[in-house]
Amino acid sequence: MKSTSSSRFWKIIFLALGIGLLFGYSVGSILKSNNRSDTILEVLREASQCDEVNQIIYAKGVQFGKEGLSTEKGEYQLVGCELSSIEEEAKRLHNILSDKVKDFQEVDLLELEFIKNDQHQTIIIKNGKIQ
Repeated sequence: MKSTSSSRFWKIIFLALGIGLLFGYSVGSILKSNNRSDTILEVLREASQCDEVNQIIYAKGVQFGKEGLSTEKGEYQLVGCELSSIEEEAKRLHNILSDKVKDFQEVDLLELEFIKNDQHQTIIIKNGKIQ
């Protein structure tokens, strides 16, 4: 009888340890992604020639939208940018983000919405690649 209760005790200990490790990993991942969102916003503000750069959303977790399934998504508005070509500016910002944001290619979906006067154009970056 004692071996059964001892065995049960160890199962509970291992289960609790497993749940604790899973919880710790999840919290660490969330904190890491928040740092990435802050870094992306900072890089966009420093590198762009826009009047405003706003973070609309940065979400981590399973999401389904018009661009498909994602687990990490960010949306940013770049307002009043002085550019000759949005596509060229998107490529330039993409290169800077790739260099300065750790694990940038792990962001499933990044939307950059360029707004000037009444014109809106959105550039999509999936897994570190411009679409």
